[in-house]
Amino acid sequence: MSHQLTADILNDGLLTERIGRQITVLPDIDSTNSYALDHLATQHGPSSDGHVVFAEHQSAGRGRLGRNWLAPRGAGLTLTALLWEQPGALPTARLIMAAAIAVARAVECATDIVPAIHWPNDVYVRNKKLAGILVEARACANQPMPIAVGIGLNCLQHRNHFPPELRDTATSLEIESRQPIDRATVARALLTELDRCFSKLHPLTDEAIADEWRQQSSDIGARVTLTSDGQTFTGLIIDINPHAGLLLQLDNGTRREFDLATITRA
Repeated sequence: MSHQLTADILNDGLLTERIGRQITVLPDIDSTNSYALDHLATQHGPSSDGHVVFAEHQSAGRGRLGRNWLAPRGAGLTLTALLWEQPGALPTARLIMAAAIAVARAVECATDIVPAIHWPNDVYVRNKKLAGILVEARACANQPMPIAVGIGLNCLQHRNHFPPELRDTATSLEIESRQPIDRATVARALLTELDRCFSKLHPLTDEAIADEWRQQSSDIGARVTLTSDGQTFTGLIIDINPHAGLLLQLDNGTRREFDLATITRA
């Protein structure tokens, strides 16, 4: 059995309404987010809503805050789901939360691993990073805009596949599982969960998103230090809201909400 992904393999048995209506698998690309926004969205417009592009290798994969996302060829899942939405219809915080929920649910469904969401945009196993999410958009005044929901999920990597500086903080499904990992099975589960989270026919409410995030996250009650607008804040995470963001009980006794899209966790 070939381990290489193809659109036919990913479509096999896939029953989604929005996500995965079209699937492209590329052997090499600089960035799936860039391809989705600069190629698919530009050439096909709103008809590309729900199109998902996978890459077996990215030469310039990126994460949040300009960080690089590195993965050996064919070892992980690197993909972007392209959405078209009215400006302001889906706040970035909600997009990030929904994508993180989808990743966590898919991993739990397709493997014997139970991951945890690590605010703001990562999925962890045993305090090690398994997946990351990057949401990017192209502004369009008063008309639908393309939004790229990029996901990198470590699947088949062994410890020595990671750079030395990441070997103690990164992990993969292969490392964590007691069972063989099939990337196509994980990918189909991820497309299914993304479709559930971003469905237009049966959209999840903000409260449903928040409830699922709380169930999947290990962060409620965690003590964190974060940076916002050049200032540093320390406190306990009390709650999360897809619109308002992160609610923190600060050390000075006050409570404050922070936009997930603009803050950095120390």
